[in-house]
Amino acid sequence: MTKKESNSVQSTFRFGSETKILEGCYFGDQPNPNLPRFIQEHATPYDKERDAYDIVAFNQGITTTKATAIYNMHSYHQGKKPHDAIRQYIRHYTAPGGIVLDPFVGSGGTALASLMEGRFAVVLDRSPAATFITKCYCTPINPTTLRQALSDLAQAIRDDVEGLYSTRCDRCGGEAITTQTVYSQVFRCPRCLSKVVLFDCIETEGTTAQGTPKKVKICPFCHEKGHKEIIRSQSEKFGSIPVMTNYSCLNKCEPVHGSRRRNDQDKAKRSFFEKYDLGKIEKIHKDPTPYRYPQGYDMTGFSRYQRDALFYYGVKEVSDLFTKRNLRAIATVHHAIDKLADKDVADALRFAINGITLGLSRLNRYMTGASFPFYLITGTYYVPQVSCEEPVWKHFANKVERVAKGYEAIRNEYQNTSFLISTQSSVDMSMIPSNSIDYVFTDPPYSDNVQYGELNYVWEAWMRFNTNWHEDEIIVNDVRQKSEADWAFLMKRAMAECFRVLKPGRWLSLCYHDTSEGTWELVQDVMAEVGFLVDKTDSAVFIDTGQKSFNQLTADKSTKRDLVLNFRKPKPDEWRVTQIFIPSNIDVPTFNELAKQIVRDYLTAHPGATKDRIYDALVSSMVRKGQMEAHDFDALLRSVAEEVQQPVKKNLFENKEPDLFGSHVQSRWYLKETADHLDQAEQVKEDAAAAQLEKFMGEYLKKYREHEGVHYSDLFEQYLPVQDKPRRLLADWLPEYFIKTLSGTWRPPNDDERNQLAKLREAGTLRLIKRFANALIEGVPLRDKDRPSGDVDLLDWLRQCRRAGLYEQGKAIYEKGGLSLANLTHKQQIEVEDDYRICVRRGGETGTKPKRRKGRQEKIDVL
Repeated sequence: MTKKESNSVQSTFRFGSETKILEGCYFGDQPNPNLPRFIQEHATPYDKERDAYDIVAFNQGITTTKATAIYNMHSYHQGKKPHDAIRQYIRHYTAPGGIVLDPFVGSGGTALASLMEGRFAVVLDRSPAATFITKCYCTPINPTTLRQALSDLAQAIRDDVEGLYSTRCDRCGGEAITTQTVYSQVFRCPRCLSKVVLFDCIETEGTTAQGTPKKVKICPFCHEKGHKEIIRSQSEKFGSIPVMTNYSCLNKCEPVHGSRRRNDQDKAKRSFFEKYDLGKIEKIHKDPTPYRYPQGYDMTGFSRYQRDALFYYGVKEVSDLFTKRNLRAIATVHHAIDKLADKDVADALRFAINGITLGLSRLNRYMTGASFPFYLITGTYYVPQVSCEEPVWKHFANKVERVAKGYEAIRNEYQNTSFLISTQSSVDMSMIPSNSIDYVFTDPPYSDNVQYGELNYVWEAWMRFNTNWHEDEIIVNDVRQKSEADWAFLMKRAMAECFRVLKPGRWLSLCYHDTSEGTWELVQDVMAEVGFLVDKTDSAVFIDTGQKSFNQLTADKSTKRDLVLNFRKPKPDEWRVTQIFIPSNIDVPTFNELAKQIVRDYLTAHPGATKDRIYDALVSSMVRKGQMEAHDFDALLRSVAEEVQQPVKKNLFENKEPDLFGSHVQSRWYLKETADHLDQAEQVKEDAAAAQLEKFMGEYLKKYREHEGVHYSDLFEQYLPVQDKPRRLLADWLPEYFIKTLSGTWRPPNDDERNQLAKLREAGTLRLIKRFANALIEGVPLRDKDRPSGDVDLLDWLRQCRRAGLYEQGKAIYEKGGLSLANLTHKQQIEVEDDYRICVRRGGETGTKPKRRKGRQEKIDVL
């Protein structure tokens, strides 16, 4: 799309036999200058005196499916919301003719849902790929017109594109078409030093670093000599080569489909593979690509690039993601589309090729006996060791048909309203007047979960959009030095803009798909600070598509379904309550209570911190800068912590004053022993919340008897509606009431475990263990009073870490806590090593070799 085309002020909307002009609905990769005019034409002015809006929060869970013609029109990244679920929210919160805003529109679900419900849609996104996909969803081309355009395109270029995949049948010698080419990475065997094609390796049983069974590949040359040498991904690499071709005979041989390999035992097959399959690929590599394709679109600056597959498998820019053949075929399709006169039909065809571009790349994994053509790992750029090249035209034609069927489904319910799309950041919506929007539904990016800017980069490179916008992205990205604090700052600005443009008394629904409770608290902080009131529903509100990925079913804290949080903008003069933050006008006793808890939490995670670090942690939780000036920080700190002065080497701390003897000292702060004990009111809150979760656990495990525990995300979902939450995060107090299973889920304790956990809570032992282990992890000096009394205590502390799921802390206690196994019985040595191995495996890190020594021996009873 050229810049001139992008800035067109008109877009022709064809719907059946109807033709309608949508003026300036979409401006390509630029902000839409028609936004103020659109609001002026369609918004109903807010009138405080006559406003009768009084809608309660939508508090019903929605179970739906992704298996619809509309959803399958485009494979956007994870987190995509089905339009039919969003429609229910729009229908509840707005009347026909209202304006719905989505400041993070993504693939366009909110816009489409609004149009289907007869509402006007204003949607924004900083990614040009996202707004383009949205535009195509919301501009339903007549399916007959689209199919005819594909037919015309086939006459023009199909032979050229399919000619790239022409081959010969090894049975009749006649013409054939390549239907699949498998590429395999070549490694060097560390034992025999031979170059080994992974596809040729022998598969056998093995185990992961965590000890779970898995299939492994072994060197065929070593295997012939009786050795079992595993070929690992860390081995030296020599590129990827074609190893197998599947084809379809055009002379209708029986069977029509055939297959051959590079090392085929059949000499004729092997000869045809070398002459026609490899020969075709080599010829394409020698010939220049005649049409434009992405060149110079660098990917080496992407997050985690240096340790991910892009680096190890030679991908430096977008074009490296494709075989030369598919690169040329996709470029040919784009070139033909660019010549079409009808720009909306052209966009619909670009929409189709866009939707399968990643599947046509080297990211597509080869799966034996697969029933689907594309197998991608979502949410990342993963280059598989064995990839599958699929022919472009076949899948392009199939995708166009899917898009046409999606448009047929949209046609049945599309209402006579219009939309406006603007490619811009949501932190500045100054073109939208205050108090003009009737409802906001949005699904913002959370932390570093999905790097949308990087994942959309390939699409935007093919579309020739401006890709220099990543610095504006609201994301956590270590490479671009975007921290969680940056995310919170920009998210706050975006939500403040939503608050400004939303009419008083109206609602904002925010999809939440991150089970990090810290992020959950941060979201509440942001929304409370900008002025929103959170709906206090008694049950979790969710959108559940029913379909789960393997990671969602097995990972410790993965999201199983999307939660929806409803926030309301208060009406004028309505009483507002600020939660989570330390408010600017809070009374002194309440301030001290909240501030002390913040300091306790910080010093539990960072024992031995310096005063300036503690001060920064406290000030960051305040609504108003400078608020600490009205309070005595030193007195507050000394009420919960004690100072320990430690000598340090000269010149390391230039700001430290020398003592009377000329040495330099540094002050570190540690919690007092009393900090391990909760006040009675907090204990009551935690007891009540734990009882509520245990009731849920009992019901859940009774229903799913095959499960040994309950997933954290399910507990987290049940915990969100709790009205009077404890000050500590769920993840902090959950291990003090429940037992973590080896599979990473949580179960209620048995009677003995319940009594033991009660004693640990009463003594504050688990909090003391955390402080001790965190000090070891951070490498700060330990106080004698924080140390366990001996090796038996260390054994018990390690066991408590294993049972509580504090795997990193358990690993630190074993490796750095000074444990002497010689002082333990043989049985205790075995127990401590078992606990350590579990901590290492569950923590996903490499540990030291277990250090059992011969100590006192005792007879071990066989149970």
